[in-house]
Amino acid sequence: MPFVGKGRPGAPTLGVCVPCDPRVDEDSRTRAFNIGKMTAGLLAGRLRLPDGSPPNVFVCSKLVDSESAADAGVREMKAAGVEAVIMTPDTWFFPGRTAMALTAHFPPTTPLACVGGNNAPKPGVVGIDALAGAYAQTGRLCPMVIGNMPETGLNPEFDARTKDEVVDLAYAVLARVALRGRRFVSIDTDSMQMETALNHVHAVRRTFGLESTRESMKLFADMLRKKGGYDPEELKALRDWAVNVKFKDRIFADTEDIVRTGRDIYTAKAKAPALTAADRAKLDEGLALYLIIRNYMRDLNAVAGGWTNQLAWGSDRRGLPMTTADIAETLFNSSEDHTGRKAVVPFATENDNQGLMTMIAYCYLSGGRPTLFMDFRKVYEPWEVEANAKALGLDLKACAGEAWMERGFIEGNNSGAASLDYAEKAFLFKAVEFYFPGLGFSVGYLSPKGLKGLAGRLGYSDLTGLYTMVQDEVQSIELPAPLAERICHASDYTWPHTFLTFDHVPASLAKTGLPANHIHMVMDLPRRRWQHFSDYANILNYRWENAPEFVEGLDRPVPMLYRLNGGETAAKMLLAGRR
Repeated sequence: MPFVGKGRPGAPTLGVCVPCDPRVDEDSRTRAFNIGKMTAGLLAGRLRLPDGSPPNVFVCSKLVDSESAADAGVREMKAAGVEAVIMTPDTWFFPGRTAMALTAHFPPTTPLACVGGNNAPKPGVVGIDALAGAYAQTGRLCPMVIGNMPETGLNPEFDARTKDEVVDLAYAVLARVALRGRRFVSIDTDSMQMETALNHVHAVRRTFGLESTRESMKLFADMLRKKGGYDPEELKALRDWAVNVKFKDRIFADTEDIVRTGRDIYTAKAKAPALTAADRAKLDEGLALYLIIRNYMRDLNAVAGGWTNQLAWGSDRRGLPMTTADIAETLFNSSEDHTGRKAVVPFATENDNQGLMTMIAYCYLSGGRPTLFMDFRKVYEPWEVEANAKALGLDLKACAGEAWMERGFIEGNNSGAASLDYAEKAFLFKAVEFYFPGLGFSVGYLSPKGLKGLAGRLGYSDLTGLYTMVQDEVQSIELPAPLAERICHASDYTWPHTFLTFDHVPASLAKTGLPANHIHMVMDLPRRRWQHFSDYANILNYRWENAPEFVEGLDRPVPMLYRLNGGETAAKMLLAGRR
């Protein structure tokens, strides 16, 4: 049974099959089968899970050109553990006797997709249209990609644009099956008991296929006090990496003075004071907490987590405030720690569950790219940028034409869960005592310009029982140093700062557009890839005011299922059982 490469036990498995007309000549059959193998090789070569490994990709050993061939294909696929079916026809085929006969053996929740070329000879394109239309009439989603390849020859390949489209669709399929049955850890209460961060246990299970393990913080407080749950020798290695490598000469314990005097650190040369014994002990607590939570999550095979940090843990003086977990959250969301390169583990500060769902989806859809957790701290419209520059005596003529001069920008700023991958030079700062009386250290930085990706946020509604994504393409920007420092000092200086400009949304609109106080970013995730995933997960997509319905190269075509049922929103409401 032909896997592309060696099948790995436990890895998600995508199945590729080739529906075909039983009447075609042998060369046409060979060409069709080769297209299926070519597509499978493309997926195995470009799809990656967050740990960097490829999924299993299985190809049916024979063309599916009849009911009996469909039954044989099913037996192969089920023996291989196939969890999603991608069909790659090159010729006309009889949908009911081939593809639909095969997929009828799988549960109705199995993701389906159909891809091929826009070829005139023995045209598979009409079969794709017929198949997607047939599934749509049954209320089932089957997205399609009809791209380009040579119309003749035994070994054609998709052109580069089509390959990208197929990979985007396949990533959505992969994320859908890879998350099913996995779990995340939700530690203690939601984000300061904000409704926009609740763990909607059933909705999360229904939408993402994810389970959650809910745990009390007492367990972690006890382990930290007992100095248990981690290897002391590993703590030494982690401390050495933090103090002598990653944050060498950039650990500032005089945060209170930096904040009080408005001293510049990010764009100036500043000497860090020596750490006291008490400072070193607090740093050890934060680093130990990372190891404790990491080990706990490993025991559960958890793929993500969330941590409250504030109130009962670190800032309620009626209890015994503990060290901030900020550095732990940062390390989870980063692609490095003392062990070297590592897989990113999406981790939400303040146990913001809706934010965590955004981060998990972003991470899996991007092949494990790190996600950035931010406060939607302040939106600077162009007039306010100019006002701040004028107060500093800055002339911004040299910046004319910059996107942030035309549309404004967002300051993303949050103490925890800020990935090191978004920093050029990272610092550690001691917590401000009035805010975190348990003290400890958090990461601070000013992101460089040129980071591009998606930034958005999922929100949940009881009216629909559905999640909705609000997002847009973004890029990080660089401001003149005095202006950047002024903006950093205006918020929480020693927390990470990322200045973002939306590609299509002005700041005046963006500031009222996000469904919560947090926003999340990921690099290298095309919008249409997210849209395909949202279709499989039945997540609504908000379209910004005055935005076009479809942008070539950015959006995926609306699936036929939605065209027959009143559009995307109406169809998804019907699928959710809501009117």
